[in-house]
Amino acid sequence: MTPNIEDLNHADMRVRYATMQAFIEMRNTAIAILSAALVPGVEEIRWRAAATLAWIGDASAIPTLERSSIGAGYELKYNCIWGLGQINDAAAIPALLGIVQADETESQDVRYNAALALLRLGERRYLEDAVDSDNEGTYRVAHAALAAVRWLSDQNSGT
Repeated sequence: MTPNIEDLNHADMRVRYATMQAFIEMRNTAIAILSAALVPGVEEIRWRAAATLAWIGDASAIPTLERSSIGAGYELKYNCIWGLGQINDAAAIPALLGIVQADETESQDVRYNAALALLRLGERRYLEDAVDSDNEGTYRVAHAALAAVRWLSDQNSGT
């Protein structure tokens, strides 16, 4: 039985969680339903649908997540950008680079999230080069993402 997309905004958190889990278990067959939920409508449903697409992890959702992030509010954009990294496919790299390189009208949180996604996708070299960027926002998010990686690396090595 297909879950009800409206239940992504159910008042009971357990119902919302169970709905997300049901869509995730549907895997690729849920992608069309979740993608359709990204059109303008109830914002809570939109960003939860984006997060669910990310957890499914199918690269076919990348164009939808990318399109849906353009001009979106914070919650939807953040989850779309997080999803592009979570899916872990190189097809997301151009969109993520565009977010990291954006001007100051883009949220620093979203840009940092995109930088972390680039690291997950093996684009460390780009971020290392971006530390010398004339764009202060690009410099800041690249520096912060690389600092987080160094800190995590130090924690894992016991230093």
